[in-house]
Amino acid sequence: MIRSSQPIDKPTASNDTLDQTAPRLPVSSVSEDGDFDSNDSASSQCSCKHTVDQAQLNKPNNPRSPLLSHDSVESKLTRPLPTHLPDDVAPPPFRTIEEKNTSAKANVTTRGVPPASLLTAKTSLRQRFQRLCLHWFSAYRILIGLTFLINTIIVIILTRDNLSSPHFSLSGSLIATAAHIFAAVLVRQEDLINASFTIVAKTPCDLPLRLRKIIADLHHYGGFHIGCSMSALLWYFVFVFLNTKLFIDRAQEDKATVWIWIDISTSYAFLLAIFLVCVTAHPRFRVNFHNTFEYTHRFGGWAALLVLWINAGVSSHNKASTRMYANPAIWLLAATTFLIVLPWTRIRRVPVTTSAVSAREVKLSFPYKDMPYTATARFSLSPLMEWHAFATIPAGDESAYILISQAGDWTTSVIQSPPSHIYLRRPATQNFLSLTPLFNSLLLVATGAGIGPLLSLLQSPALAQMKRDGKVVRVMWCVYAPESAHWEFVQRIIRNVDSAPIIFDSRHGRPDMVFETQYWMERHDVEVVLVVSNPHVTRDVVEGVKSTGRAALGAVFDS
Repeated sequence: MIRSSQPIDKPTASNDTLDQTAPRLPVSSVSEDGDFDSNDSASSQCSCKHTVDQAQLNKPNNPRSPLLSHDSVESKLTRPLPTHLPDDVAPPPFRTIEEKNTSAKANVTTRGVPPASLLTAKTSLRQRFQRLCLHWFSAYRILIGLTFLINTIIVIILTRDNLSSPHFSLSGSLIATAAHIFAAVLVRQEDLINASFTIVAKTPCDLPLRLRKIIADLHHYGGFHIGCSMSALLWYFVFVFLNTKLFIDRAQEDKATVWIWIDISTSYAFLLAIFLVCVTAHPRFRVNFHNTFEYTHRFGGWAALLVLWINAGVSSHNKASTRMYANPAIWLLAATTFLIVLPWTRIRRVPVTTSAVSAREVKLSFPYKDMPYTATARFSLSPLMEWHAFATIPAGDESAYILISQAGDWTTSVIQSPPSHIYLRRPATQNFLSLTPLFNSLLLVATGAGIGPLLSLLQSPALAQMKRDGKVVRVMWCVYAPESAHWEFVQRIIRNVDSAPIIFDSRHGRPDMVFETQYWMERHDVEVVLVVSNPHVTRDVVEGVKSTGRAALGAVFDS
């Protein structure tokens, strides 16, 4: 018999739609590689209260799922149930709940048995090791490590050969540096990203699931960006080392001209600049000091590029150097400069219309002809200082809108003092949600205002085609007061795709989103889950689902 649940975590006026204990990271802002704007906050792992009709759920024709055993779980409290369930589906079994006091607020977590045949309440050592491997050996980290490892091996081989020669050349390391900087910038270009995602999305969905999961890891391309940046730093360190050795030899022979002194000085200046850019891009630093990261990445990168141009011009005055027009590194540097300048020529100042969704969320509408679905655009009030990525939602052929949830300073200022105009960078970039055509069935998971990016997908032609083909598309959403008037437009969009969505009311209690996702995926035999939430929930859901052998896609937060 299902007992009505008691409130677990009392709501306050300050946690209207987002739990204030969540890490201050994004909800609805998805960057060009699927990562979220780390200057914004995310809704926490949501809580829920059971308000569904008990008599309906306990009908004889509504048996409990045989996939999990309720008797195997020791419950201190009845597991809260979603506010919306299909009439012919029983809720998943109860979960053990324990309370932990953290600072002034009780942080309520849930734990219990994993899905399917594993009925013990303790996670096995094998599962923990598997989750550890999934975390540290993700496609994102593999791309970083593989790119850097290959370059390290090449550096060791070539440097050893160069050092053994009495007349070693500097051109090789300099060309390698320029090539990796070019690759790091190119992989983040909107046009290349859109073309790549469009091609990958056409992959036949009758290929083996294992292969499709590997192909879908394209959205981890940020790992290649970081790997190339680290490799560029490595190659330029080699260049500076070799250049310093050559400078010392000339100084000892009293052949160090003014041009040589300027050459070595600008070499060290560029090395310092690119080193600072790489160090401040570390995920932990980026989260804790986001503004510093953004300023260093932008202005430090520009300064490094300028110094490198000066260094290239000065180096051409050395007798041992080739002329600038004959140096491949110069042409790579010119191409990199073009790619960096190009986005700034595409910035437009557009009028916006602001409409309140709730006390903590607003909808910003703006003109944009033929906005693509499942895309991300970047917005700013001060283009030189900061940019924020948000998933866009088409509203006809001539306009689009974004959902902004109060989180960081920027979002708070937009909500409290809505602007009349905003800067927009074109073109909008495809995000990881555009890879849904690779799969035959979907479970879309969101918490709070994280439903924003999914609204674009839910209205997309790709999803409409999946529904016409009879493929399963389910939606699970955890949000504060889902029946409120300001969420009516969201409910309408969701129910156009999933007539019986799984919706949790987060005013009371917290569901284990990993458990819920695993349960409903197995219940409906879904191939892939797409999750949009804060970093903690996203990581746990993706790794939890992958540990069962199924596919899971989520935003990458540290690219």
